[in-house]
Amino acid sequence: MKAKAINIQGLSVSYEQKRILTNIFLEIEKGHLYGVIGPNGAGKSTL
Repeated sequence: MKAKAINIQGLSVSYEQKRILTNIFLEIEKGHLYGVIGPNGAGKSTL
């Protein structure tokens, strides 16, 4: 079994009435390096 550094299950985030992230699942294994890329306003900083 691999050790997990971060485990996100079913994350959703809204600001006021606007949905920013919907039903996010993310698993980052310990010792690995990941990057989050995307256009402006895609929710990278919120994540």
